[in-house]
Amino acid sequence: MLVVTGAAAAGKSTLGSALAADPRLLVLDGDVLAAGSTAAAARDYPGFWRFLLAIAGEVRRNALVPVFTCICLPDQVLAAEPAGPVHFLALVNDDVRGRILRRAGGRPSVDLDFHQSFDAALRECSVDHPHTLTRLDTTHRSPEETVRAGRDWVNGLLGTQSVPSAASQRPLSE
Repeated sequence: MLVVTGAAAAGKSTLGSALAADPRLLVLDGDVLAAGSTAAAARDYPGFWRFLLAIAGEVRRNALVPVFTCICLPDQVLAAEPAGPVHFLALVNDDVRGRILRRAGGRPSVDLDFHQSFDAALRECSVDHPHTLTRLDTTHRSPEETVRAGRDWVNGLLGTQSVPSAASQRPLSE
């Protein structure tokens, strides 16, 4: 199971959209799944992640690799006691506050202090074997560079078969 995490505006959605073009992966937005979850609403993170781990099991039974994009700390995921290794890609950014403000046109709908603190926590956390944690600093990366680095991370974990870009995908009608 792969988890792409980071504060708001770190690049999770951009990377998740790009990774969705990889036929080996099923990318799921954890924020969307949390919106309908009573466990997430109650801040029962182990309960929420047990729900996501059940989804991940179904995804694996369909011969795909589950990828969750979300705002989470590794210890929140690991508290749900996953059966196998979880590989985290933590998108960190020195300009979380500025990115959120620019994205929101100066009117953020999220708590800036929370996201800045979350980014700091991602920089400090660690995981034990067999899990892995890779940090990717997106501060000075373009969206394209972030996507390229994210694809490299996936390929390093799953093998060197290239991840197709959206431009290389052929419509089903051809």
